Amino acid sequence: MELILMGTACASSGRDRDNTYLLVRDTSGSTLIDIGGNPLGKLKTLGLTTHEVKRVVFTHVHIDHIYGLPSLLWGMWIDGREDPLEIYCDESEKEWLQNWLDLMKLTKWPIAFEISVRAFQWEKPALLWKEGETALSVFPSRHGVAAVGIRVECGGTVFVYSTDTMPNPLIRDMDRIDLLIHESTTAERSLAMHSTLRDIAGYYDWSKIGRGILVHLTDDEPYEDLLKEIPEPVSSKIFLGRELERIFLSGENSID
Repeated sequence: MELILMGTACASSGRDRDNTYLLVRDTSGSTLIDIGGNPLGKLKTLGLTTHEVKRVVFTHVHIDHIYGLPSLLWGMWIDGREDPLEIYCDESEKEWLQNWLDLMKLTKWPIAFEISVRAFQWEKPALLWKEGETALSVFPSRHGVAAVGIRVECGGTVFVYSTDTMPNPLIRDMDRIDLLIHESTTAERSLAMHSTLRDIAGYYDWSKIGRGILVHLTDDEPYEDLLKEIPEPVSSKIFLGRELERIFLSGENSID
């Protein structure tokens, strides 16, 4: 399994960063977790096509997490896609999402693939699917709106994405996390419904976390200066996310 950081910026974007979204790749079909800026260009830069994307999971429907969807669908149409596409969202947003798809007038393009909108209830941890060794689940975030974090298990490896959130006890209480992708909108200045680097370093038990990568980053925040102040056993595990960073995670479903 491979994880790619498609974007790593906060809601206001960045000088050299797109809004945060992720691509999870394995042999069961790739999954976009949210869709920020320029998904078609990013896929081309990676040498991938839109045909690879089997699913989209929206952690929540704030604009910076969803606005790339029309571009992605347009690219799929241009590429002559015929395979179905699954889009997952919270139950409270399902009707709104379907209406948005209708407003795009997809049948007049016309697309040749089916889009299935599938809903979950954000307040309850839930398994969205399991194929082979890969399973993707959602769990409640702490963001003040209907929002979920993501947990992916593949071949014994556990990857967790916090989405936008305050420090989350559901993440803290997990037995083991090989890779934690966590939002860090600021280094240490308080911002409602988000996390700081100082929060993340002090709140979680890093003896149970293999590596942490910070996303949802804000320009000109003193992340690196603060990392120098954090005790080495923790700071040595925390890294700033980079655009299009590719992270290989083990498992029989891994791909080249």
